[in-house]
Amino acid sequence: MTKGEIYFGKNTRHPIVFLKEENSEQFIGCIITKSKTETYQNNIPMIREHFEETDEKGNKFQTQFINSYFVNLQLIKKDDWGPFTLTGKLTEKGVLFIESHFKKDDPTLWNDYLNK
Repeated sequence: MTKGEIYFGKNTRHPIVFLKEENSEQFIGCIITKSKTETYQNNIPMIREHFEETDEKGNKFQTQFINSYFVNLQLIKKDDWGPFTLTGKLTEKGVLFIESHFKKDDPTLWNDYLNK
């Protein structure tokens, strides 16, 4: 996995942006969603320029910008949420945008976040 790549896992409902490896069983990422900020205060709107449209071979990525938001939270994703399939990629501008908005909180497990 490479920083900025977007994956979909067997046990996920939303695409996940890979940010960095935490250890051999976990990685840090953030979720892309279509839920508006009025409903979820942690969601930050993205723009089309944050997403690559095609891979190096010119094949169109499955995950594209369509009213996309990212959850402003660094999440610890366990490898057991996979297997993961590459479905998209953020542009350099998209990665920088996400990183510039992250809260200073330490990464958290998704279930811990939901239980707050």
